Amino acid sequence: MAIQHNNARISKDDMEKIMKNRPQKPAEKPKTSGKKVFFTVLLTLIITAYIVILAFGRFTSLKDTEFYQSFDIISKPADPIHLVRLLSYGLLVISVGFIIRCIVRSLAKNPKVTKKTGVAILQLLSSLIKYVTIIVTACIILNALGVDTAGIVAGLGIIALILGLGVTSLIEDIVAGIFIIVERTFDVNDIIVLDGYRGTVVTVGIRSTKIADVGGDILTVRNSSIGSVINLTDRLSCVATTIPIAPDESIERVEEVIKNAHIEQIARVSPKIQGEPIYLGLYDITKKGVQLIMFIAPCNEADRYDVERIMFHELKLIFEAYNVKLGAPTIDPEDQ
Repeated sequence: MAIQHNNARISKDDMEKIMKNRPQKPAEKPKTSGKKVFFTVLLTLIITAYIVILAFGRFTSLKDTEFYQSFDIISKPADPIHLVRLLSYGLLVISVGFIIRCIVRSLAKNPKVTKKTGVAILQLLSSLIKYVTIIVTACIILNALGVDTAGIVAGLGIIALILGLGVTSLIEDIVAGIFIIVERTFDVNDIIVLDGYRGTVVTVGIRSTKIADVGGDILTVRNSSIGSVINLTDRLSCVATTIPIAPDESIERVEEVIKNAHIEQIARVSPKIQGEPIYLGLYDITKKGVQLIMFIAPCNEADRYDVERIMFHELKLIFEAYNVKLGAPTIDPEDQ
């Protein structure tokens, strides 16, 4: 379990509520979302029409027409309409790519699947399918137009080799991104600490990684520059709660109160506490005699700040019930 001290007292959920109440430009987000939905629906209708024509056309009078024989990729007409044939092959590649990407996106939303494979791998697979679909479709169109695609591919390979010698940093980013994804150093939605920046992984790309903090600010980092990373999500974290006790209060009495109060029952207050809180003992004594005692409680990293507030609240109620005097919290190091 990872124990961290953090002075923040606000969770990501709280920040999201605050961010929603901020004045926003109402036209921007709906416009982008509307375009995406429109093109998705349009592409779905086109693919559906294509599949319906292929599947049921041969059972109708359409099968005897020159158009359908050119459109049907299985049939081999003597003199097909090349433009229709070309359109059919292009729609076939796009349909297969679209269906596979929809399946991959559906799998990415399934927790059972992402737990084993990781969201980043599925996102990478979806991107690869998209680019392969574009390349194959382009090759089919060029080949139908009589262009030697094999020569073009060979030429592009040579050009890529020449460019690769001048963009070594890009190659380093790509290689580092592949290792991050394959080795699952972290995954999408994991909470990590990178060079002191704590945030949630938004995307893991081939070239860069995006991390969002609790305020929604996104940090984009080149994959090759990612060094030591602390992944706070791959195991339970521990919230450390420090309570100040008054100098004139007996530590023996305080510990007896803690024993009789059964602090382990605090776990029943909230399901976010993933185990029984534990009293660790006397943590420190300040120069003014304030006694600092520490408790820890296991939780998921995403619930850290909520659990910290719950622990402070419940422990305060317990000490008030037993008339335990609390000390002044130490803020300035000079006051200790």
